[in-house]
Amino acid sequence: MKRMLMALLATMAAILPAASLAQSGDGARLLAGTSVIGQQSALELTVVTAKDATVEVDPAAASWNGVEVVRIDSTTTTSTGDRTTHLIRVAVAPFTPGNLQFAAAVNVISGASVEARVLPPVRLSVLSTLPADAPLELSPIAAPEAIGGAESPLLKPAIGLGAAAGLVLIAAATAWLARVVRRRLAARRPPPEEAPASPPGIEGAEGLLHHDPVAAYRSLASTIRAAIGERYGFPAFALTTAELQRRMEGHGVERWQARLVSGLLEECDAVVYAGYRPAAERREHDLTMAREILAGVA
Repeated sequence: MKRMLMALLATMAAILPAASLAQSGDGARLLAGTSVIGQQSALELTVVTAKDATVEVDPAAASWNGVEVVRIDSTTTTSTGDRTTHLIRVAVAPFTPGNLQFAAAVNVISGASVEARVLPPVRLSVLSTLPADAPLELSPIAAPEAIGGAESPLLKPAIGLGAAAGLVLIAAATAWLARVVRRRLAARRPPPEEAPASPPGIEGAEGLLHHDPVAAYRSLASTIRAAIGERYGFPAFALTTAELQRRMEGHGVERWQARLVSGLLEECDAVVYAGYRPAAERREHDLTMAREILAGVA
């Protein structure tokens, strides 16, 4: 054992001539003595330095001998007098199978000076992940095998039929919904207004002229408005008497004739709405005037 330690120290001294050997109190302890390739293990490093010095792990040093530093887990310091003890916990992983012996390397920094220091060696047994009799070449890939549950030849036709059936159902639902909407709109639509009854004309007004002047003059006004609207093509029933006169003049009717129509309609409005009752002779005159107006627009 002593010879192996001396040989390792001699090898390290040859590789790292600038590195110092471990000082009194320095040490390294591996928590697990056995590992497999790539498995992480905890390594505790103890470094004794001057009071104001700091310690850094040197993971690139050759003394690690195939063991990689994964990370620094923790660092604690304890000072006693003019000395400080640094306890560093490091996670390491080996990548060379067999019985290894490696030494951790650190840098002790004090002011502007840096001292490279190699700690006492540690032994580690690294197991291979392969059996002892395993061949060192890749085995051929197994031939492909058929897998049960392949796609049925009827799957795509079934999908097509399902899609067609879905489209038919959608079209039927759309048509049904359209019929429902039309029925509801038809139910809400107000009934068509009945066309106003045709006025009884001059003959009807003549029979009512003396015993029911209101009905007679209403008939005269309706007959005249209907004839003018049909002759000139505008809604005479929707216009006031003054508007009707202006519309007739705009359609080329002579002013005296438009005033004649306006005067007779004003007479009819007075009888129907204002309670005016003209004398018998006036009624006959109005009836004659109505016949002349209808003859002029015929």
